[in-house]
Amino acid sequence: MVDDTNVMTQTLKNSTFQLLLNLRISNAIVPSSLVLLGLFWNNMAGFDLGYVFLIFSIFFGNVFAFVVNDFYDVSADIEDPVKKMRNVFCSNETRNPGMQALYSSLILSLIFGALTSFNVLIIVGLLNLVFFFYSAPPVRLRDRMFWDWIFVILWKGLIILACYVYIFGMTEFRGDTFIYGTLLIIFVLTLIGQIRVNQLTDFEVDKQTNKTNTVQILGRQRSILIYKILFVIFFATGFFLCWVFQLYFAMSLILINLTLYYFVRPSKRHYILDYSLIWVVVLFVEKYWAIFNFYVLLLFGTWVVVMFGLAVFHTKRKGLI
Repeated sequence: MVDDTNVMTQTLKNSTFQLLLNLRISNAIVPSSLVLLGLFWNNMAGFDLGYVFLIFSIFFGNVFAFVVNDFYDVSADIEDPVKKMRNVFCSNETRNPGMQALYSSLILSLIFGALTSFNVLIIVGLLNLVFFFYSAPPVRLRDRMFWDWIFVILWKGLIILACYVYIFGMTEFRGDTFIYGTLLIIFVLTLIGQIRVNQLTDFEVDKQTNKTNTVQILGRQRSILIYKILFVIFFATGFFLCWVFQLYFAMSLILINLTLYYFVRPSKRHYILDYSLIWVVVLFVEKYWAIFNFYVLLLFGTWVVVMFGLAVFHTKRKGLI
């Protein structure tokens, strides 16, 4: 009897863990980290309960983004054996938990946004509308040329705007070389993910289902060329910032990141970009090292470990090596 109970408990844990994976909770964690930019720009000042609410608001908004996308992609995903296994709305057993995640993530995102501030609530509300219109017909930005690329810039841009408005209010933005450079890195990396990881990976499936996203219209070869150009811009900007601000540890991590491309199969190389999240975080940590106290170092040290853990997790799942 005890053994049966243990088996049932373990089965429940495994099914719950798999459900969280299918809802792409880990994918929602990474873009949520952009709320930390406000702390960097404000010399690590301004972390309070309201900022915690902001983090939760953005996180649940990102969960909503992935879940609502799966909800409106059922008809296409059900034709793809791999996506059919992942999309919770393709199975009657997981459809109800999926619907609960859909509505609860949206509601919690708005509630925590309201607890943060009225201005943040407006931005978070707009962010969730962008998520909705990206997937939902008849607008469906993901199937409109260049709008599917503009969307990812709006996605990350609104998150950054929310943290900026909370820290500084509705004042004029004045940046420097480091801020503009890191913003470029973030936006280019986001666009690379949309082109390479999402649209080029699904090129054949999208072609069969008559998708009209930008990659389908431009074609595979042109899209690959744009991806390669963005790839160079991404790493070149990182190197430039490291050179200007003498961030040699981050520069060494960039070199390691690039070296990894020689150890994986060509078809899997785009997943190596997951590791770039580590040096992007370290870039900030090394730049602002002098103003960090022990607790701040612990916070961002933990975040680097989380980024590394997610990268290793994706490496094992995708069988890169």
